[in-house]
Amino acid sequence: MRILVVDREFLVAMEVEAVLTEALACEVQVATPHTYMVELESGWFDVIVIDSRLIGGEAGLRLRASGSGLVFTTLSVEDMDGLKGWDGISVVAKPFNDRHLVEAVKNAAQV
Repeated sequence: MRILVVDREFLVAMEVEAVLTEALACEVQVATPHTYMVELESGWFDVIVIDSRLIGGEAGLRLRASGSGLVFTTLSVEDMDGLKGWDGISVVAKPFNDRHLVEAVKNAAQV
C-alpha cells in the first residue's frame, strides 16, 4: 500500500509515517503543503492522509480526482463529525491516537 502524508508541520507528518510503517505493510511518502501536488501528479497513492486545512479550492478538486482513499487530520473539534462536502471521509484528531489513525487508513484503503 502506498500512502501520501501531508501536514503543515513536517514533524507531525513524520510521526504519521512512523505510526503507519510500524503498523502496516506500506510505503509512506511525506510531503509539505508546497510539494504534495507534485507528488500527486507523479504517482498513485492508495491513501492520502492530509491536514483538513489543506483541502480547499484547487487542492480539493485534485484530491477528488486522484481516486485515492482519503483521511483528514485536524486540530478542530468542529471537524470531528466530518467535513462539509466530504461525506464518508474519516477525520482523525491531532494529537493522534495511533489505533484510530491506523484504522482510518485501513478503512480508506478498503483493506
